[in-house]
Formats: sequence, C-alpha cells, structure tokens
Amino acid sequence: MNDSKIYYWLSLSGASNKRLNAALDIFSPEEIWSELPNSATMREAFGERGASALLRFRNENFIDAEISKIKELGINIVTRATDKFPARLLHKEVCPPVLLYYKGDLSLVKTDCVAIVGTRACSKYGQEVAATLSRGLAENGVTVVSGLATGVDGFAHKECVKAGGKTIAVLGSGLNKVYPASNIRLSEEIEYSGLLLSEYPPDLSPTKYTFPERNRLISGLSLGVVVVEAALKSGALITADFALEQGREVFAVPGNITSQRSAGANKLIADGAKLVSSVEDILSELKLKSIKKEKTDVLALDFSEQKLYTLLCDGDKTLEELVQLSGFSPAEVNFTITSMEIKGIIFRIANTYGVR
Repeated sequence: MNDSKIYYWLSLSGASNKRLNAALDIFSPEEIWSELPNSATMREAFGERGASALLRFRNENFIDAEISKIKELGINIVTRATDKFPARLLHKEVCPPVLLYYKGDLSLVKTDCVAIVGTRACSKYGQEVAATLSRGLAENGVTVVSGLATGVDGFAHKECVKAGGKTIAVLGSGLNKVYPASNIRLSEEIEYSGLLLSEYPPDLSPTKYTFPERNRLISGLSLGVVVVEAALKSGALITADFALEQGREVFAVPGNITSQRSAGANKLIADGAKLVSSVEDILSELKLKSIKKEKTDVLALDFSEQKLYTLLCDGDKTLEELVQLSGFSPAEVNFTITSMEIKGIIFRIANTYGVR
C-alpha cells in the first residue's frame, strides 16, 4: 500500500501529532503498516487506544472507501508522502500533522505568506488596521493567512478577497463544520479564490483545544505573524508564541494604552516584536518586494460598466441598490456586474459588490 494511504490510516488512530511524529522518527510508514499487528514495541509507541484503532481500521478497501467519501464531499487530502505538502510545516518545531484536508488552491502554501491575527472582539480601530494591512499585503502579491474567526481574522480575509488577493484560512474544525456559521459565505469566497485548510476530519466540530492547536499551522505557514489587537490572554498571543518557536518574525500593531484589547499587542512590542505602522514595515522586514497595483482604467469600460463602477467607488452595494441607483434593468445590471466580476474589476461577498 502506498504511503499516502498509510498516512491517512495513521490519522485514524486519534493519537496526538507529537506521538505520531515520535513513532515516524523510529519507523517508516511501510514498517508500521506491515509490522504493527506483530510488534508490541510498535503498539506501545502508539499507545493502547491508538494501536487498537489502527488495527481495527487496517483494511485497504476500507481506507479507499473512506478517502472516496471525502473526495465526494469536494474535499481533497494531501499527506506528507507528497511534495505538495506544505514544506514550511515539515519542521519539527511545527509538530506537523500527517495529513491536511483542503479546498481551493493548495499551491498558495508555497507563496510568500504573512499571517494577520487578533481578537474576535476587535474595535473599529482593529477592524480598520486589519483591513488596511490585509489590503496592502494583497496588493503587493503577499498571501494573507488567518483563522476565519470573527473580528480581526474575518476582516483580514474579507479585505484580501475584496482587493483581489489570495488568502489562506486555517480552520479549527473540519471543513464541513465551518465556524462561526456567520463566515460560511466568506469561506465559500475563500475556497473560490484562495485556500481552506484543516488538519481535522471533515465533520469534526471545533473545541477549546482545536483553536490553539491550529494556531501553530497559521504561524508555520507564514514568514511572519502580525498581531493587530490582542488582550494579554489571547489566542493571537498563542500564535505569536508559536511563531517565535518556529523562527518566524513577530510583528505587532501599537494600540490604545487604556484598552485591554491592545494590552497583548503592546506587550509584544515591549518584548521585542517589530512595531507595525504600515504595510511597508512588514515588507521591508521580510525583504519582500513592494509592487504597485495598477488601477482600473475607467476609460476602457463601456457605458454600463463605467456607471456601475462609479457607483461602487462610493461604497459597496447590493444588486438591488445598483438597480435603483443606476436606472438600469435588473437583467442589465446582473449581466454587467457578472462581466466586471469575471474581468476582476469588482468582487462579490454574499450579496454585496465592491470595487477591487
């Protein structure tokens, strides 16, 4: 049996990544598959519960059927047996999973990635900063990584999509259990133009343990981690700690000294994190080239496109609002915005349109 199938089989053990990695440091995947039934030493390496699970599921036909079920859900699997697996996650400091589930463009893991993280209960300031930095990174060809949570994560993803950039969302749940539910539509947009990633089986619901655990993958995929707003006890600070352990750069945005939301970020700066006041601070520190994004040439648009583009420049609008303000028929507006979306001039999130 090939290594990819064996890695999937190993994931069924329920053993921790630490235990799986320790076993794989000693035994090859092929050795585990062939010798586990007869080796007490090997079974001890996986623990009683993990070894029992592996022996119960040790059936190639069963494994093939389970992998087929996952593919029928529109979910792909990448294992450490292939060079498509994110190379940045293979380092010991990351404690790599044996496989990842994904939807979207997996090649984004090989691009220049920067994580933007922060509190779920962000202020208006945090929202604006997350959006500004995400948009600036996207316009400079940098892939934005975050956790699809409410607050800073969500604003970072949304602004990246709006700017026509690429973003990776690392979930603390299975891909069939997107959390929070309010971000399901956003996850669909990311699947279309970016990447959804999880180390958890598709139907696994999030727990208080999975969110901190997935944070090591957010930092592991990235060249650096930017903390926008975070309290002293915050998941974003856990991500920053992982980044330090993994040898990644840590950045922080200074905030109001009277706000608990900024206490964690301000402490990071005091402890030596790179202070961020603009996207150029990030690009310069990571030695990433700053590029200028070409603006849309309004003169190259036809009359209908120019009309809708001008309206959207004043702010995001729904289809109904565009019909009302333009004076065009619903069919004409629908045809025009579809054409503009295909050309990459505008974006759509849920029922709202805006210019890139």
